[in-house]
Amino acid sequence: MITRTLTERKESVAILSFVLIFSIFAILLRSSWIANIPLLLRDSAWLGIVAIGQALLITSGEFDLSVGSVFAFVGLSFVLLMQAGLGVVPSFILAMMISSAIGLVNSIITLKLKIPSLIVTLGTLFIYRGFTYFATQGFPVPVPEEKTSYWLITVLGGEPLGFNNSILFFGAISSGATIILWRTKFGNHVYAVGADPKSALSCGISPLKTRTICFVACSMLAGLAGITAASYFMSVSTTTAEGMEFETIAAAVIGGCSLRGGIGSIWGTMLGAATLMALRAGLVMMGINIYMYQILLGLLLVAFIAIKEPLRKII
Repeated sequence: MITRTLTERKESVAILSFVLIFSIFAILLRSSWIANIPLLLRDSAWLGIVAIGQALLITSGEFDLSVGSVFAFVGLSFVLLMQAGLGVVPSFILAMMISSAIGLVNSIITLKLKIPSLIVTLGTLFIYRGFTYFATQGFPVPVPEEKTSYWLITVLGGEPLGFNNSILFFGAISSGATIILWRTKFGNHVYAVGADPKSALSCGISPLKTRTICFVACSMLAGLAGITAASYFMSVSTTTAEGMEFETIAAAVIGGCSLRGGIGSIWGTMLGAATLMALRAGLVMMGINIYMYQILLGLLLVAFIAIKEPLRKII
């Protein structure tokens, strides 16, 4: 009964992969792996916050390849606004408004002009990364020294309890998103629009409105994660969050989201993000070239997709 329940759940691959990878590195690295758990949770939280938005969007039938660039660009905007003399709170509000505007523009171009989101967000990936390159000129852009001890910076990037506050944000956002997707009318709309937008429209559900909200939510979560990372490191660099967009898609797919839309899981995506960060951290701690992570990421993603259906047929 337990095995059948596990194999029938869309999160089954995420559960098994996380347990497998975490256990392997725990056995190989032992005490050093246990000591690394706070850092693993921190990195999983940043990726997971962005992946939740990606999962929501994928479930609705769209993609956002620009989230890594938005992560860096919004974090950079937050720092530059403070450097320009704005207070921390106004800078945070304006940076979050920028992230929501990015999502809104993505949705308008995709849904109004009927251009595939894959193309639209691939373009904006280069645009916002290009702005980040231009503004940083290859050097880290620091948070102004007089702002580093401000209460909001401490809340966003601090570690008052011995672990990064982003972990708390991740837990709260995950819980809220899970409730929204599983227990609310809007969540039902997301599933319906992702599965069949024409049928959803015939039932009075607006695919335009639903997907627009998902686009905006996805960009805002990427922006929030970028701001929390900037508040932790006290700077933003040229290469911040490069490649994150592909990691978020991988986390969502491993976590049970269907690339066709209509199927998705928030807590499965959480496990998918934790699996990827565990893999990367374990390779680094074992002294294996970090580029191997990219190779394994591609191999594991294809493997996870390939075994999903056979896994559900076990027994």
